[in-house]
Amino acid sequence: MPMYSAAMSRTRFETILRFLHFSDNTTSRPRGHPAFDRLHKIRPLIDHFNQKFADLYTPAQNICVAESLVHFTGRLGFKQYIPSKVKLYKLCERATGYTHKFRIYEGKDQTLEPVGCPDYLGSSGKIVWDLVSPLFGKGYHLYVDNFYTSVALFKHLFLEQIGCCGTARPSRRGYPQRLLTTRLARGQRAALCNDELLAVKWRDKRDVYMLSSIHADTTVQIQRATSVVEKPLSVHDYNLHMGGVDFNDQMLTPYLVSRKTRRWYKKVSVYLIQLALYNSYVLYSKAGRTGSFLKFQEEIISELLYPGGSVAPSTSVVSHLHERHFPSVVPGTSNQPPPRKKCRVCSRSGIRRDTRYFCPDCPDHPALCLGECFRKYHTQVHLGT
Repeated sequence: MPMYSAAMSRTRFETILRFLHFSDNTTSRPRGHPAFDRLHKIRPLIDHFNQKFADLYTPAQNICVAESLVHFTGRLGFKQYIPSKVKLYKLCERATGYTHKFRIYEGKDQTLEPVGCPDYLGSSGKIVWDLVSPLFGKGYHLYVDNFYTSVALFKHLFLEQIGCCGTARPSRRGYPQRLLTTRLARGQRAALCNDELLAVKWRDKRDVYMLSSIHADTTVQIQRATSVVEKPLSVHDYNLHMGGVDFNDQMLTPYLVSRKTRRWYKKVSVYLIQLALYNSYVLYSKAGRTGSFLKFQEEIISELLYPGGSVAPSTSVVSHLHERHFPSVVPGTSNQPPPRKKCRVCSRSGIRRDTRYFCPDCPDHPALCLGECFRKYHTQVHLGT
């Protein structure tokens, strides 16, 4: 692709990538020090993006917390137990997939103490508290899965004016045991209410357990293929508003540019830059602009490579994407209209494919013509390819 080589040589690009750093290594604390930070390599990048994401956009009322995974196969102390994955916790808006705040998993021995968070909430509760705390007192509705759902967390967040809804594990402390022993037929439900919390058990193909501080014990009718089903409102809203992180991953996955590397921080940093690029696209769309995410990225790349509207080199030749040499037809002369010259590259490689039918009336396809003009001229020449 000539537009990239015109902007920067490959050697320069590899040199910049080799020496790419985001923090001063001399300020890193040694392992075992109380202030040791596993994410020291990209800590300035994490702090910068988290601050900008929160400052530039206010999400809608329905938000969710879930995990995203970044593929990495090298040696790393805080990889998730899922093979070769780095985990990120994200707080996203459901409607657009905008990432308001994120946090990178640092291992089982990480110490997380958010301001004002009770110690007994556990690691999953502290993660949610840390992500949602900037939105306290604003009346948001938070949706989480059963990894984060707990009675204690939902009660404390309700006091901070954050309503919560999520699937629940029936073995969690505080979840009403009466619902576990209640036997239900398909489509039936049972519910218990205590102050601001509602616990629901609903029988679909299997038992579904919900906990909510947003909903009442009401149902909605859902049209399925063969019948109408009454579904608890908490289950319906959970299915409707829980997919913000999945939508964010869905938008990013077709365009991920990270490649194999032994340096984990380079791979994660490239992912964070693309995450910021998608957030920029959300702001671009909210400003009334139209266009796809792909088109937005193409415009950003063109502006970065050729600022000021300078014209990039032509990239219309598709063969430049996969070929290694590019032969062209030798123009004819008055004495010898059909060209007769072999390709030097093919000849040196021992490839002899120089017999081709040439049509003077087909300049777009001079190497091979099978139309009316071929039957008219019947011109056979030796042409290298």
